[in-house]
Amino acid sequence: MIAVYYGQNRIAGHAAGYDMAVPEAIIAMELKFGEQVPTGTSNLPLVDPKNVLAPVLMIRGIHDGNSTTEDLMDFFQQLPNGDRQFVILPYTAHSPGYSNNRHLLWYATRNFLAAPAAVATG
Repeated sequence: MIAVYYGQNRIAGHAAGYDMAVPEAIIAMELKFGEQVPTGTSNLPLVDPKNVLAPVLMIRGIHDGNSTTEDLMDFFQQLPNGDRQFVILPYTAHSPGYSNNRHLLWYATRNFLAAPAAVATG
């Protein structure tokens, strides 16, 4: 059942970090489309990091089971643009926007977007 999957396995014992009304509301809306959920993408990354020329903010929840920190750091280190940040949010999983700590996501995003332009030296 979807509610059991999301409520117990996905959060993996960290339910205190989430408002459990959120997954229940999502379930209520999504069940009208069926009861099967795709397993996601198993062939990551989807893009070659060397081709990403824009500034990058990579954010992950500390309890995210999609990828390891090492996998993401490998991708991050291959990005050609030096204007990049890697942020790990505490007490969050794969969907930090639904977390009780979502304010940390918005804080990191706002700071990245509002950062002053770097001044080239040398």
